[in-house]
Amino acid sequence: MMQINLLPWRERRREAMRRAFVMQIVLAVVAAIFVVMAAQKLLTQRLARQEEINRTLEQHIADLDTRVAEVGHLRERQVAVRDRMRVIADLQLERAAVVRVFDELVRSLPSEVYFLTLERAGDVILIEGVSESYAGITQLMRRLEDSEEFDNADLSDIATEASETVDESSLFIFNLRVELASAARGGDQMPDAQGGASDG
Repeated sequence: MMQINLLPWRERRREAMRRAFVMQIVLAVVAAIFVVMAAQKLLTQRLARQEEINRTLEQHIADLDTRVAEVGHLRERQVAVRDRMRVIADLQLERAAVVRVFDELVRSLPSEVYFLTLERAGDVILIEGVSESYAGITQLMRRLEDSEEFDNADLSDIATEASETVDESSLFIFNLRVELASAARGGDQMPDAQGGASDG
């Protein structure tokens, strides 16, 4: 009976299988390396794109911050301009009010009364004057209270002094305070007026 030796065939088959296995492992490793390199490249590209987007956003944010700062400065300048305009308007009103006050004081002055000093303290005018009669003082107070520019005329002090020019009569020296009805608050002090004139 004839015997067949299968050992070389089996060895060759085992060697072929081992080579195929090694080849598969090498192919798998190469494929894995390729996949890793492709993924790394893709991630690097995405990271670079994201960094570029971040730089663009940072630039836009910096531009917006600059614009916001400019808007803030513009608002501050706008507030400053409005304040200046308000101050100018208040000064114009105050100037007109001073003219009206002086005009009304002159109109309210009886012929036998004249002022020695005028002083403004806030919304109050302090008047020191001389009258030839008590009726003149009363008439002055009544005219001041009837005026649209003044309120609450109050006679704080009155004294008599012998007249050197009027026979057998005395002069009345008085201190009078009167409030401004519509004066702007916080105005400058009205300068004192010395030696006022009389109407007659």
